[in-house]
Amino acid sequence: MKILITGDRGFVGTETKKVLEAHGHSWVGFDLMDGYDIRDMAQFQAMVSTHNPNAILHLAAIARFSDADKDPQLAWESNVLGTMNVARVAGMFHKPLVYASTGSVYMPIDEKPPITETFKAKGNSVYGCTKFAGETYIRGHNPHIILRYAHLYGKEKRMHGLIGGYLERIQRGVAPTLYGGKQSNDFTYIKDVARANYLALTAPWDKWNQVYNIGTGEELSAEQAGDLVIKAWNTHNPEKKFKGKVDKKDQRTVDPGRFVYDMSKAKIILGFVPEFTFEQGLMDMFAPENVKSPFLLK
Repeated sequence: MKILITGDRGFVGTETKKVLEAHGHSWVGFDLMDGYDIRDMAQFQAMVSTHNPNAILHLAAIARFSDADKDPQLAWESNVLGTMNVARVAGMFHKPLVYASTGSVYMPIDEKPPITETFKAKGNSVYGCTKFAGETYIRGHNPHIILRYAHLYGKEKRMHGLIGGYLERIQRGVAPTLYGGKQSNDFTYIKDVARANYLALTAPWDKWNQVYNIGTGEELSAEQAGDLVIKAWNTHNPEKKFKGKVDKKDQRTVDPGRFVYDMSKAKIILGFVPEFTFEQGLMDMFAPENVKSPFLLK
């Protein structure tokens, strides 16, 4: 198979390409870093026409909450209009489309977790709302698969969120910032997400036109997760141990009270079972062969 990946040079795309290559598949990238922009429909149409991929994996997006908040117009153009362009071109060429969405579309959560795919989706942030709008348009394209990633983490320098924020500060000896602390999340390792992408792209046709939660089903509070990050850092960097205190701030409105996925649907239908618990993911991040990110350099 040949897969066209939008945003292939990003956090998720980088790891997904490794999985595809390991299984003997090829890929074609379409990334802003290489001068390709999903907001340019003609450019994307020319790419699909030239390379004739078997399927499209749409990852490109304004993916940081802060970036979306700073420039809502750009978030709309990229996450909504850009996604519409991708879906339209996929339809023109009859290409299956896998869309990377987010658990942020469930915010605010009105029902009691664990979260199933039947929970009401809407979004309460610029990022979450634009991703849900993208989902709405994708549903009109057949065949499609929508993957709602939980909170991602991994070794890449582009990582953000709680884990990335902790590591970025700890390595500089600066107190990491913790917003709230009691709120929980489903922390999902990048290698599991990349494997979920592969399973979706290679799924039998009767598994398509579905939404799947992609996480672990393991619930950890932000405080627990932060403590484990510090523990992992100190274990693997004894000469640079962080001994300071965490800078605690009030919980943000975009953060859930509780967030954990019910993974039944992805397991039963898509065949996805996460291989990494949070602690196992941290251990893998700090493995010698993976210590390449500025976050993890000794």
